[in-house]
Amino acid sequence: MIHLRPDVGIVGAGKVGATLARLWHAAGYNIAAVYSPTSTHAAQLAAIVDAVVVTAPAQVVIASDLTVLSVPDDAIEPVAAVIRVADATGKAIIHNSGAHSVDVLASVAAQGVQVGSLHPAFPFADVDTAVQSLPGATFAIEAGDDPLRSWLFDLVAAVDGQALIIPAGGKAAYHASLVMLSNYTVSLYAAAVRLLAGVAADESAIHNALTTLLAATVENIRTQGLPTALTGPLVRGDAGTIRAHLAAISDADIANAYRELARLTVPLLTARDVDAEFIENLNDLLEDTCD
Repeated sequence: MIHLRPDVGIVGAGKVGATLARLWHAAGYNIAAVYSPTSTHAAQLAAIVDAVVVTAPAQVVIASDLTVLSVPDDAIEPVAAVIRVADATGKAIIHNSGAHSVDVLASVAAQGVQVGSLHPAFPFADVDTAVQSLPGATFAIEAGDDPLRSWLFDLVAAVDGQALIIPAGGKAAYHASLVMLSNYTVSLYAAAVRLLAGVAADESAIHNALTTLLAATVENIRTQGLPTALTGPLVRGDAGTIRAHLAAISDADIANAYRELARLTVPLLTARDVDAEFIENLNDLLEDTCD
């Protein structure tokens, strides 16, 4: 039977699956069944969302209208491959991967099941924190037809989220965008800590300086948008400061990252009407201290 609001099943009780199940349960969705290779995780989540614990992914599909494969990326295709659907009427299966398209669900699609994906653009470090912070996030959706398409839009709306439709073939570029921003912001932060720790000893003050700056930058992006949120010596056309920076950075990897990030900033400089001669000579300026 196809419900206007589907019964949802969860395969995988890790951070993403547990967070979504808890939020959807709180929004009034019936979480019908939970499966996890770690039985204690399944039992803990099932107790919170009033679900039944089952012993195989196929049993989740039987109990649910919409099954969510919230498993590691490399496990999606193998898990889907062991699912056999006797009656695909009203059944849909999705995964939560940001990198993989719906193609990894080909084995169940061939059985007549609707397939799609739903990826929250959010860093899941801790379930309790995510339950509090995820509402309002953007979710990337792959789904061709109703009812699955409508189900996914409704599930996103249930957590006050925004839906972002990803066209066929677009998933890798989408995920690369998120990784560049989320993962590599942490890498840049670590590099900034390392650089600043070379001249200052107060670890607490270092982290306070950098986290305050980072939070203000995010707020500028949110409120001012691009390219206005960009500040600093590149916008000012301050060649002397850039030379001083590169002369002060002894770590070759950090210096190279500084140069490449400056080059990536050129379109923003153009949009901000920075002096054209400065932009034209930027590459030479960045290489002045290489030797």
